Amino acid sequence: MSKEKFFIRKQRKEEEYSHKLRRQKTKKLLLILLPVLLAIGASVFLLNNSTTQKPSQTGIPKIEINPKEIDAGNVSMAAGLVIKDFEIRNVGSGDLKINDIWTSCHCTTATLDVAGKKSPVFGMGHAGFWSQIIAPGETGQLEVIFNPAFHGPQGTGPAVREIYLSTNDSQNGKIAVILTANVAP
Repeated sequence: MSKEKFFIRKQRKEEEYSHKLRRQKTKKLLLILLPVLLAIGASVFLLNNSTTQKPSQTGIPKIEINPKEIDAGNVSMAAGLVIKDFEIRNVGSGDLKINDIWTSCHCTTATLDVAGKKSPVFGMGHAGFWSQIIAPGETGQLEVIFNPAFHGPQGTGPAVREIYLSTNDSQNGKIAVILTANVAP
């Protein structure tokens, strides 16, 4: 019986030693592969982002908005939504990047359409994780929708709503367009 116990103990020790060696090899492999995989993943991510909207590396972007303010005049709550368009043009020599769009009130939303590529609907608050490139000489349409009934009867009278754009234009990092109206019941 003692010979059996000896061989069993010896076999267990050999198994434990073999298991220990496998764990050490696995750890070494992970220490080598993990950074390599992370580097590859980061490269793919950066390459993917840079090819979807590759901005021009030369030139200076310059935003031009026409008109900067629209007066919708007298609008009735019962008549429904007021929709107005602002032209956003890049008159510079480098790619204009619109980083964010937001409005001054929940009753107003905005979308940007550049060459058939339409942005999400923006409202009050920052959206984040969105941007759009407008190439030199290219034009986009900023569609603004104002809901005169949003505030109910308390919302009658003069209304001034601002729509803000965050850009890479060094002179106009944050620029606003204005929609005014006189809301009636």
